[in-house]
Amino acid sequence: MPKVMVTMPDGLLEEVDLTTRELKTTRSQFFRDALIQYLENYKKKKTESLMAEGYREMADENLADAQGFLGVLGSLEEEENG
Repeated sequence: MPKVMVTMPDGLLEEVDLTTRELKTTRSQFFRDALIQYLENYKKKKTESLMAEGYREMADENLADAQGFLGVLGSLEEEENG
């Protein structure tokens, strides 16, 4: 497994060390787990953002489709009642 060096403030490293002792894990495992979680959250947010953008882009088309469908329903009701 490749090794990396990371520079961080003393206070942050102290907090990591306290947490790793509480979790009974190593710094390396802690950072691996943290990075995996961060990347998963990043990918999820990115996907959600792309989906929201797609929904916004499709809103006008979806509205037009819905209005057209309601128009057809209205015509059918008129034919049944007329």
